[in-house]
Amino acid sequence: MNALHTRASDRAASPRSRASDASPRAIYRRLRAGEPAPGDLADEPAPEAAAPGSLDAFFAALTALRDEDERGGAPSSEGVDPTRILLGYAPTALLDGCWLAAAVRVRHADGALGAACLDAFYLECGEGDPAQHHGALYGAALAAAGLALPDLGSPAFERSVCLTDADFALAIPGLRAAQLGDARLPEALGHHAAATVLGPPAAVRWAASRARCDGLYFAEHAEGAETARRARDLARRCLEAHAAGGAPDWSRVWRGAWSLWAARRAWLASLRPTAAPSAWEAMLALVEAKARHAFGFHGRVRLDGQALDDALDPARLDARRILLRLARSPWIVPGRPDESPLVTRSVQFGGPMFGVFTDAEVDVMRAWIRALTETPEPPAALRATRGAEEREGSPRIDHDGASIDGNRRGGSTPRAQVRAGLPLPDLYRRLLCARGPGDVDSEAGALARAHVEAMLREVHSEVSPARLAADGRWPWSAAGLSRWVDARLREQIFEEGHAHARSTVGPHAAAHPARDRTQPTDVAHEITRDEAVWLLTQLAPAAVIDGAWLQGMTAPGAFHTPVASLLLRIYRDELGAGVPAQHHGNVLRRALAEQGVTLPPCDARAFVERRDLLPQAFSMPVLWLAFAQGSTELLPELLGLNLAIEMAGIGRGYAMAAALLRRHRIDPYFFDLHNTIDNAASGHTAWSIEAITRLMDACAAPGDALAIERATLRIWRGYAAYARASRPLVRAVAVRLGPRLGWRWLRRHLLGDTGR
Repeated sequence: MNALHTRASDRAASPRSRASDASPRAIYRRLRAGEPAPGDLADEPAPEAAAPGSLDAFFAALTALRDEDERGGAPSSEGVDPTRILLGYAPTALLDGCWLAAAVRVRHADGALGAACLDAFYLECGEGDPAQHHGALYGAALAAAGLALPDLGSPAFERSVCLTDADFALAIPGLRAAQLGDARLPEALGHHAAATVLGPPAAVRWAASRARCDGLYFAEHAEGAETARRARDLARRCLEAHAAGGAPDWSRVWRGAWSLWAARRAWLASLRPTAAPSAWEAMLALVEAKARHAFGFHGRVRLDGQALDDALDPARLDARRILLRLARSPWIVPGRPDESPLVTRSVQFGGPMFGVFTDAEVDVMRAWIRALTETPEPPAALRATRGAEEREGSPRIDHDGASIDGNRRGGSTPRAQVRAGLPLPDLYRRLLCARGPGDVDSEAGALARAHVEAMLREVHSEVSPARLAADGRWPWSAAGLSRWVDARLREQIFEEGHAHARSTVGPHAAAHPARDRTQPTDVAHEITRDEAVWLLTQLAPAAVIDGAWLQGMTAPGAFHTPVASLLLRIYRDELGAGVPAQHHGNVLRRALAEQGVTLPPCDARAFVERRDLLPQAFSMPVLWLAFAQGSTELLPELLGLNLAIEMAGIGRGYAMAAALLRRHRIDPYFFDLHNTIDNAASGHTAWSIEAITRLMDACAAPGDALAIERATLRIWRGYAAYARASRPLVRAVAVRLGPRLGWRWLRRHLLGDTGR
């Protein structure tokens, strides 16, 4: 019965939901959450001017637009409230840089264009400092003006009465660019260039000066400011890299820039002050707003012989008729509010409606009463009540759940069915080539969720309060986490090394104090050069997309938080910190190329079909890509996975691998690099610990002990998923090399698996 009732309720609510899905607020919410939304950048107004034909011409055209905006200066219409402008720009400014989200995904991050986009995005995000994120700086500017909005991530933000549909519409072109991926990369680059060259609209800067909230946000965007100069240089670098990659389509780049310019013009037009409502308009709006709350409390009150409750019934509300009767009632003395019992007695202390109306609403009543002598009836244009208009404009529902216009509930695409047994290389390519969260063109989202859920189910029994307590990881404390990580790293660096030294030099260990404990054992000498190259090749599927587990943090719904800022630092480093030669995948590619192994692009079918790659080599990177599809929902697990990945780069495992490569004169820098940047003092492991601590501090703030416990378990399940995902490759390598080298040695020395 309850299920049937729920379905009936859903069916009844569906038309209003469908209608609201096309509103700017709804589109903003969905795009920000990474969900599909109606429309496309191609739907934006066509550029009025011809597309520039070169890079210099493009930037000259943007400069001309900026000059036009400057000439506009302050809003031309008098009476525009500066706070209205500052608040209205918030949905755009708080997500500054979001339009580059698709351009900084790992799929193409190893080239000059990816590196340039990454640097540009990182600058917008405060270069790893959450307080310097441009969105945070704008929030600080609002606070300086005494203005506040709900948290950007809360539903209350989109519902805020301080914001209009036009405010959300301004941000939509940038959010669309964030979701479009390779197919619309030129438009995204054009949008970014326009945003950096134009800066905040002149009207916003005018409003900031009037509200006396000039702060870092406006200082950094000011003409001549160092940050503004760097942003423009990076925007040019992005387009130069785009042009160097082939014949650039400047018409598409120009369309992306024009989408921002057109949205700004529409938004600025919306800021023109509208005429104040007449006394009758304001009073009609007041009755319509209060009627549904008043219904049921006025059964004994009568107007012209009719119970007021009957007139207040929302199903047949006629606000005009109520006011006409009220104007002729004993509660009103037309033209004289101070003698009208409605405002002198009924709404005052001791009256039947005390506390129902605000002071401003009582002022509306007074103004209406004063106007009754000159306008005893509402103007003709207001004689149709808004309630009737709303009822006429709302779709009606038939018994089958279809609206009269033929749209039926349930017409949305059903959840994609996950293909059982999809090979890991195929899943790797599907997830890598997906647009990201909200991709409706493939089953990528469903495949990613299913894969992560299956992996977390496998490790569920391994993570419990009792087991964590035995290992020093329960209950949660920041100091406890640091102690545990330090102890674990000491094991990775020293304990196995001592055991190795004892087994190698035996009783003569003291005679060789300088011997490198990370040198390969005698058994390692049995690994041939070809086998060493083959082993290194098995790392390629993960190495070429190093950092992929964090790419979901670039999405508009995630990248503005303090935790995301720390993870973006790591992500940028994994992708080479804006320098293609330092991209971790490129480091490995060079080492393999020197050995005659040339890898195709990671998203090419030829890559996943290479015969020298074990299918199990895709196990770990598939987990990374699957996590990236749901980073916001899986944030605790993602933080645990991230900690495990960064800790794995320190100590025994990578040092032994580097020593093995050196023996065969193969470049070992891929492993040496991780052993340094992943350090726990000021590197990736340290940032990982800080990110976990920030998340747990947020959980602890409300004092919910259960929330802390749940988050702790989720973090350590994500941590455990790393070891589980690595086992398929360990076993597959053992099948090939184990019979000759010995399974135990393989686990403990070559692959660094302690069996934990």
